[in-house]
Amino acid sequence: MKIDMIKYEERAGGEEYAEFYMDGIQHYYLNSLRRSALTEVPVLAIHDVIIHQNTSSLFDDVLSNRLGLIPLTAAPSEIDVLGECSKAGLNYETSVKKCSARLKLQKRGEKEGVTVVYAKDIEAVDKDSVQPVNGDIPVAKLGKDQEIDVEMIAKVGRGKDHSKWNPTETNGYKPLPGFYVKESCTGCGECVEACPKEILKMKGGRPFLTEIGRYECDLGQICTRVCPEDALMLAPAEEAFIYKVSTVGQHSLDNLLAASLDGLSRKAV
Repeated sequence: MKIDMIKYEERAGGEEYAEFYMDGIQHYYLNSLRRSALTEVPVLAIHDVIIHQNTSSLFDDVLSNRLGLIPLTAAPSEIDVLGECSKAGLNYETSVKKCSARLKLQKRGEKEGVTVVYAKDIEAVDKDSVQPVNGDIPVAKLGKDQEIDVEMIAKVGRGKDHSKWNPTETNGYKPLPGFYVKESCTGCGECVEACPKEILKMKGGRPFLTEIGRYECDLGQICTRVCPEDALMLAPAEEAFIYKVSTVGQHSLDNLLAASLDGLSRKAV
């Protein structure tokens, strides 16, 4: 099996994006890895919300849902999300003391204008390192003298229980194309002219798929339909894929992939 990283980006808010070229892997194994990243990686997220005051325009349940979807990070020294907290069967005391955190949000609208409540207004109570990945996420708007006063408890969970514990933003794959030219090809070039992505070229009187075309082709079959001799075949490769994945910011890309493989290994035992 061959794996190459063909693209990597660091994005705002601690997010990372990468594309991998994978050859010699079956689609069902790659899909299992994708599902493991979605469902088996431990993540810290707000789980319980105690509302003392909410006079904003948001209903209590809407406000609670928004708070639960804000990505959180924590120092491993305070909450070891991928370590002890990832183990099954934790007792209640360990779960409360080492794998959860208390937070608060207290904000009151100014006397004039609109006050925007952001994720950065959330404060840690018992574990200082717990904070939103991106403090600029808007939570609510407050008018004159409107107020939000809530307590929150963040817990470690997995995406299979709720989407707020999903650590990925982009997480999918596509097969690379296999482009085949039959002997009946006359080299007319109509397929090259018809290709909307301009990724087919002529060489030696025969069309071929360019190197960048291997990644850009969407298997639209336009080239095969315009061929007057029916001499082209375009089909997905069986063991060559592009895997695209991006983090939300709770974990680094390395940790995310390692935890995904670990979750997959546990299921295979």
